[in-house]
Amino acid sequence: MFFDFIKNRIIGKKTQKETPQKKKIKLLPVGVVMHYYGKIEVAIIEVQENHIELQDVLFIKGSSTRFRQRVRSIEYNHEPISKAPAGYQIGMKVGARVRTGDKVYKELS
Repeated sequence: MFFDFIKNRIIGKKTQKETPQKKKIKLLPVGVVMHYYGKIEVAIIEVQENHIELQDVLFIKGSSTRFRQRVRSIEYNHEPISKAPAGYQIGMKVGARVRTGDKVYKELS
């Protein structure tokens, strides 16, 4: 195999690399970012549909925001909770800057 690679390099043929298949991830809309506190890196998220639980993986997408992270803590009225149903405005520590209006999705695997 190594010699085939060298031979193809000398002749000028390009070898085809096998690309791994990407797993299709389903995104479930959950809510929207209402506010972001930069110094403490906390986002206020309004849960509009479905619910958010601890250990869920959220995908936050906006005009200049695009990242995913696991939910480590959720607070409602300054009290830690484990599940936030639709209608709650929660505080959540985030790993990157988010902006008002960014959409929040839950990844389903």
